[in-house]
Amino acid sequence: MKPPHKSLQITVYQDVLCAWCYLADQRLETVKQEFGDLIRWKVRPYPLRIHDMPPTERELRGLVKEVRRARKESDPTARLLSTELWQGGDPPRSSINALAALEAARLQSPAAHALLTRAMQRTALEQGVNVSRPDVIFELAAHAGLEMGSFAAAFGSAATHKLILDEHRLAASRGVRRVPTIVLAERWMVCGLREVAEYREHILACLGKLYTPRSGSSERLVH
Repeated sequence: MKPPHKSLQITVYQDVLCAWCYLADQRLETVKQEFGDLIRWKVRPYPLRIHDMPPTERELRGLVKEVRRARKESDPTARLLSTELWQGGDPPRSSINALAALEAARLQSPAAHALLTRAMQRTALEQGVNVSRPDVIFELAAHAGLEMGSFAAAFGSAATHKLILDEHRLAASRGVRRVPTIVLAERWMVCGLREVAEYREHILACLGKLYTPRSGSSERLVH
């Protein structure tokens, strides 16, 4: 398929500690392979836990319930999801550290970011390890082959942590309330986990609208 004169940008808001994002990443990977250069993908952090404090018992029960719901999805890897992250006695206090690690990896390359994302997801959501801890973060980064000097500097930078908070505020101002959320061409929004066929349908519809614009149209698809 020959790409048009410009590609469609899709921004994916996610939190590495979210079971639904874990599944969405795998479904969107199928879409990426199908559309190729027609789409430019931009992954941005949206921390579900901003403040550095232990989750309450009520919050833990809710988080465990969400993982159990995600495990019922038809994806082959859904059954690998574990509630241990929230029941093992060392739950993450915040998402900020984990997302800062991913931003530090992004500075090295998109491939490094993707590799560390997958490693952190598997470690947290399949094995139940608290990946917001610096010792775990550095171990995973080293295993992923990142250059550790520059990674450590970026991860420890106040600017990196500020970026996460700024991204959260910006996304919230644009209507993002949960993850996974994708925004197509900065105009159409799809919230929550969707089937591959539905992602494909929205992308095709937006490609059609983007390249055959209607004069004066200000429509915005929100789901």
